[in-house]
Amino acid sequence: MRDILARADYALDFHRIEKGDDLLETCRNCLNSGARVLVAAGGDGTVNAVASSVVNSDVRLGVIPAGTLNHFARDLAIPIDPGAAAHALAAGREASVDVGAVNGRIFINNSVLGLYPVYRAAKEAFERKGLKSTRLGRFFAVIGGLLRVFWRLPHLHLRFIVNGTDRDMRTAFVLVANNEHELEDWNIGRRRSLGEGLLWVYALRPCSRWALLKFFVLFVFKRFRKRDAFDVFKVRELHIEARRRRHIRVGVDGEIVQLENPLYYESLPRALRVIAPAAYFEGKAGMNATATEIETI
Repeated sequence: MRDILARADYALDFHRIEKGDDLLETCRNCLNSGARVLVAAGGDGTVNAVASSVVNSDVRLGVIPAGTLNHFARDLAIPIDPGAAAHALAAGREASVDVGAVNGRIFINNSVLGLYPVYRAAKEAFERKGLKSTRLGRFFAVIGGLLRVFWRLPHLHLRFIVNGTDRDMRTAFVLVANNEHELEDWNIGRRRSLGEGLLWVYALRPCSRWALLKFFVLFVFKRFRKRDAFDVFKVRELHIEARRRRHIRVGVDGEIVQLENPLYYESLPRALRVIAPAAYFEGKAGMNATATEIETI
């Protein structure tokens, strides 16, 4: 990546982030030194952290996908191969895209309540027992986490408040998405647009663990339809209150955080300036984007 970007005559400063390092502090130091573009080479959690440091500013975000799912990079039509992504970054153009926020914390993809945070907590509990040291151990930690969630299916008692209107719901899973997510045909998380300025809320209707297993089987065989399982609505902002809870465990772009109850969600339209390849502007995701040439990195 260094060689590819250097050949494009960009002035580069690399920072390797190790476990335990303060990534946000590193970003602040880069900005204080005059950087006009911050490039995140990592997964969606890393991209989220770097994006949080430049949102609502004139500093641009570049992405080199190096994680497991790389949802944000895929939606920007960035190649998954790091070398190809570096070439795309060197030749990229600027686009402004939406981000979401929950209690002031930024998310580029989505925020999740219920099943996923509970699964992560169960999986990490197995890993602390020593299952993280080998690939087979990590596999059993994943299976153990899934089984624990399946047998102890969590249910949240939530109140959704939108424009002064409220609705109570008992649900095991809520996805608050930064723009519409596809949830069918193995396309979980894929978006056609990053610039609608809307949050899409997917709340799983009350169901048994066996109904949940049925939905999973249907999904595997590409027969799942989200209208059969979810209540779906789109908003610019909303409050979510959880009954009898002071704090709520929330997934934010794959990272689990504890946030105070209630949760305030809002869309921040075109608040993030990113560098995107030509394919983004040619595709559906970028059809409303305004592009300008990148001069310096």
